[in-house]
Amino acid sequence: MTGHDEGIAEREKASRDATAPGAGRRELPLIVPTAELNIVDSGPALRDGGQTDGLRLCVAPDLETYLFKRYNSATAEHVRVPPLLDMIRWRRELPDHERAELDARCAWPIAAVGTPDRVEGILIRLADPAMFERRVAPTGTVTDTPRHLDELARGPERARRIAERYGIKKAYYEPPYKLAVLGELLDIVTWLHRHGYAVGDLQLRNAVFTIEPRPRVFLLDCDSCVPLEGEGAMPPVDPEQWKLPAEQQGRPFDATSDHYKFAWAVVRCVQETIETWHPDREVLCRVMRSDTVDMLIECARTLPPPGVGERLREAAALWPRMVIGDRMYVSVDDYLKKPWPAGESAVAAASGEPAVAAASEPSPPAPTRPAEVAARPSGNNKWLVAAIVLACVLVLLLLRAVGGGG
Repeated sequence: MTGHDEGIAEREKASRDATAPGAGRRELPLIVPTAELNIVDSGPALRDGGQTDGLRLCVAPDLETYLFKRYNSATAEHVRVPPLLDMIRWRRELPDHERAELDARCAWPIAAVGTPDRVEGILIRLADPAMFERRVAPTGTVTDTPRHLDELARGPERARRIAERYGIKKAYYEPPYKLAVLGELLDIVTWLHRHGYAVGDLQLRNAVFTIEPRPRVFLLDCDSCVPLEGEGAMPPVDPEQWKLPAEQQGRPFDATSDHYKFAWAVVRCVQETIETWHPDREVLCRVMRSDTVDMLIECARTLPPPGVGERLREAAALWPRMVIGDRMYVSVDDYLKKPWPAGESAVAAASGEPAVAAASEPSPPAPTRPAEVAARPSGNNKWLVAAIVLACVLVLLLLRAVGGGG
């Protein structure tokens, strides 16, 4: 076994240990001294840069394996320690089954690292190894790279180039896969809202995903989550492409800001460009119902109206069910479950051209437009026309017979 494979095996074991029954029951202190961490290696770089000086795989005093997210000096200066410790306490006070769900879906702070006067970072759970893709560079270097949600915004051509360069089995995600993953993301966001937290820094780089064996998402940078009533541990900072509308900037993050950013995540993934600020209704309507499209556009133009969260949740709850094995579907105005061809982009799809149906589940017939109904004779009219034609033929034959006899 190579050193690379040994590292992967070690991280996979650490991930299994983190989610095994009874994991996490031996509680750490709220703040673990840095000197008490046994750094193993550099670990999988879930996020490198931004708030951090890097992530390190380590063994804590409870003998569990975690990622040590070490803050850079600028971040460490501005961390609000009391709210951070409140987040850690909140997780520990959850019922066992809810804490297990949180750990499986979010890189939530397990413990702070440092001293009560200065927190240097936090300990977090590892993401499932399935959320990494193995890349082989042209030089032969093998790396396991986190599969961030911004990969959903790739178009087919860019994905093809990446797949060829790094030997990736699947680099393009068709619209049903995009929506299935985003539906899982919204489910996590909704779960946190119900438990009193907003995500705040919701963006495509702040989550990783897998589609094997089903779409799943793991939320990163959860120390940026904000209590719906209270102050967050981290100063609110947004990348330029995910900033709130100008008139709303500076206000505390909450459920409505999460829904605004989620709407833009859907628009940008389906339209396959991170930079856009212009929802394309025609493209969006190729993969979802028009009322859902209108709701997303409304959310993306300004902060969403009250009550939109439940409507979004109901619409997005359908998306993960549109991927069944290798078969993909979309739910649009004219079709409850319309097959979607492999490799096809909503941006490139011909408007109004139905996708090729799978042989085992044919697409329903296209609805007849009112004008077509008026132009087509009914079954009874067809028999009437035939009778008239037959009568005319008989009359002509009779006339010929009479003329011949004269």
